[in-house]
Amino acid sequence: MEKIAERIKEYEGYREKPYQCTAKKWTIGFGYNYEDRGFSTSDITDILENGFTKELAEKLLERDVRRCTKEAEAFPFFNSMNEARRAVVIDMIYQMGVGGFKGFKNMIERLTKGDWKGASTEMIHSKWYTQSGRRSRTNVKQMEEGTWQEVK
Repeated sequence: MEKIAERIKEYEGYREKPYQCTAKKWTIGFGYNYEDRGFSTSDITDILENGFTKELAEKLLERDVRRCTKEAEAFPFFNSMNEARRAVVIDMIYQMGVGGFKGFKNMIERLTKGDWKGASTEMIHSKWYTQSGRRSRTNVKQMEEGTWQEVK
């Protein structure tokens, strides 16, 4: 889980002030979409007492990676994948939400069959691929090859 969290940090970067992401959702920290996910009472208390801190951003990221992993485990193909490929699925769910990920029907069909090359091709044939730059290019190669890729 630590490796995927570090990868997400690299993709998202850190912002201490709220901003609207490409989907026009209010976001802060390491790409934390608080418009959809909200904050717990303890998070709000922390923000009121200390402002939005990098420490809180780390906590939100860890919590989100756990949630995304749980959502990913609901797909029958997930446990048959190696760590590098599972990380791609978790990252896509982090970025788009599980609903957005489910929209990749052809890719999911390929993953179910263990067709990594076909799944990678389906990833390329998406709006996500053109919008996500290095993140999508890295994830496509990682899905196809099944090895951790350097982010370029």
